Amino acid sequence: MALQLARRSGGELLCFDSTTVYRGLDIGTAKPRAEEQAQAPHHLLDLVEAGAEFTLADFLQRAETALLEVRARGRQPILVGGTYLYLRAFLQGFQLSEVAPDPEFRQWADQQPLDQLIQELRNRDPQALNIVDLANGRRVIRALEVCRRGKLFSEHYRRQPRPEPVRKIGLQAAPDWLKSRISERSRAMFLNGFRKEVKRLCEKGLQRWLLSMRFIGYPEVVEGLELATDDSELAERVSESTWRLVKKQRTWGRSEAGVEWFDAQDPALVERVWEQLQTPTDK
Repeated sequence: MALQLARRSGGELLCFDSTTVYRGLDIGTAKPRAEEQAQAPHHLLDLVEAGAEFTLADFLQRAETALLEVRARGRQPILVGGTYLYLRAFLQGFQLSEVAPDPEFRQWADQQPLDQLIQELRNRDPQALNIVDLANGRRVIRALEVCRRGKLFSEHYRRQPRPEPVRKIGLQAAPDWLKSRISERSRAMFLNGFRKEVKRLCEKGLQRWLLSMRFIGYPEVVEGLELATDDSELAERVSESTWRLVKKQRTWGRSEAGVEWFDAQDPALVERVWEQLQTPTDK
């Protein structure tokens, strides 16, 4: 849908996803294919090498630059998610901490049980638990890193909303339809070489990094490589993990203000969205 809107509006896509910023993570992240990227300019993909440190603050800085460049060309920016936190942080103008990384603390924290780290974060900054992805060890460690410098991680999320008008378009669908689409995509990922992609990353010494980042699909395949699990079983595990993420995203979506919702199963979806976008709002 975003590609079709970009073609109609002369737009360019800004990809707000915490996984597609990494080079080499292609199949498992459903990164837009070359033929898709050829249909309209894409930004914020392949920003850093897999395994590199790349924070939300880094992303927001790159996104700001990309937005300015698209506007300078007189084109329509279309933000596509992706990662709800990244979208919300950008649109609401989160003012993030400038606390520098602490390699020694991170090395120590990497050896600790995630539950123990979450408990420490709860003790130091209970409000942070409503912000941080607690399934992602790197995110928990970063929050603790800030707290250990005498600051509350939750206080970093001061907001300075963007002044320009924004139209938020969201898609909803029945759970059974979504589950079917997820299962189909997971099987296609393995047919397209997902196992080889993960194996190649592991051969580069990134196995531990993939497990710590907890990107959907990659930990399942890393563990599957060790246990010689077949592709059909791995695809089922990836589908289950993806569905758990989708349920979280649906909760996030319901909490997002000002979204104009559309039925993803509607055959006339693009036409309906396009027509709605031609109608001015009172904002």
